[in-house]
Amino acid sequence: MENLKLVRIDFRLIHGQVMTRWVKKYDITNIVVIDDKSSKSPILKKILLNAAPAGIKVEIESVESAVVRWKEGNFPKGNLLILFKDPETAGRAWKAGIDFKSLQIGGIEGSALKKNICRNIVMSKEDIDHLKPIHDSGVKVFCQPIPDDSEVPFKTALDKF
Repeated sequence: MENLKLVRIDFRLIHGQVMTRWVKKYDITNIVVIDDKSSKSPILKKILLNAAPAGIKVEIESVESAVVRWKEGNFPKGNLLILFKDPETAGRAWKAGIDFKSLQIGGIEGSALKKNICRNIVMSKEDIDHLKPIHDSGVKVFCQPIPDDSEVPFKTALDKF
């Protein structure tokens, strides 16, 4: 899918300046949020739709509905950003058939059981376990919170566990 410009994990999903900067960097016209909880909640959907930068079309899908649309070739045709809330969701979507060449980790919700990987990105062993099969398949997995940051390879995360 040539129009797929960025696939990102960010527990905040669509949020303020960070998202605006990624949208500008990749000239994004469409965002597909893949998150089961958000897809089932009218309130969360409304928040996400209102949080998007002006002029950006946003769709919110469950993993199941996103996979069906993907396999049918029914994703938006403009420059596309796919957002996942967490590594588990990204792993499920990838295993079910959503194919991407790279996966950017921008933010994972923190807890005391997680290790700092780079800047403000933390991961647990469980996060690593969801991402490792994607990485091992040849997908470029990397950490990059904001466009000004350098990419930090997933191997950095692996080395901490």
